[in-house]
Amino acid sequence: MTVAVSIIIPAYNSAAFIDKAIESILAQSFDDYEIIVVDDGSKDDTVASLDKYRAKIQLISQQNGGASKARNTGIQAATGEFVAFLDSDDLWRPQKLMDQVNAMRAQPDWVACYTETSYKADEETLNQQSEQAPELVSKDLQQVFLHPYLVTSSFMVRREVLNKVGLFDENLKTAEDIDLYLRIAEQGLIGLLQKSLVWKADIEGSLGSLLSSYQDNIDVVDAFLARQGSNSASWGELVGKVKAKIYLDWGKDLLWNEQCFAAFKALSQSLSLKFSGATVWLMIKALIKAALSPLRGSK
Repeated sequence: MTVAVSIIIPAYNSAAFIDKAIESILAQSFDDYEIIVVDDGSKDDTVASLDKYRAKIQLISQQNGGASKARNTGIQAATGEFVAFLDSDDLWRPQKLMDQVNAMRAQPDWVACYTETSYKADEETLNQQSEQAPELVSKDLQQVFLHPYLVTSSFMVRREVLNKVGLFDENLKTAEDIDLYLRIAEQGLIGLLQKSLVWKADIEGSLGSLLSSYQDNIDVVDAFLARQGSNSASWGELVGKVKAKIYLDWGKDLLWNEQCFAAFKALSQSLSLKFSGATVWLMIKALIKAALSPLRGSK
């Protein structure tokens, strides 16, 4: 029997916290859903910790392949009208599903939607949210392209749209979420519910913080531009702006990590796409630090 929402939880070594994620689903004010947990080859007691939920979840176990592969496995098993994602260390506020399903059904031109998110510092407000309906904002492709950094645990998409655009790109180590958001946004409007309905664990050292994520972001932007075909020329200025920002952030991170020559190269790429006095100064700083580095090492 088809349900309204298929909820997909990718899990890897999640025994210490996945029960809280599932409990936040069971506490929802909306109950027409299925829970699909994909254990991605955990080496801890994740599977055993799910025993008490076996009657309420569909558990799929697979060899370790990463979060994208786990989510894709869940998508392929989903039967819902909508698909929502919840990371195993995140939590939903009780009205999250109700608010999103109501919004999606009231806005037939939305292909997907997401909500605002709170982080660890807001833990005390988890159950202290207003019952007032959230303000709804529609975002077109250009708006999503300029700011595609959505929280996956807040995202809900029509399953028919996922069937059309395809799954997460398992070849991307990072930025696979941005890649999917952009492919979805090419199909129609994405809605924002201006209300915090997700509490996200802010874990240091996550994949998104890796320096390699910048190249993945550049690759995603290039793939986006290639998909625009005959309209690619009209996207040139915006693509340049976005890539300049990525290269600038990349250069800053490299400089912080004392990789001065690599930082100079990334900053040069940014400058070639968009002139900025601040970028020029960072390039000078990278050269000075590179020149002083041997002197510091000889002391």
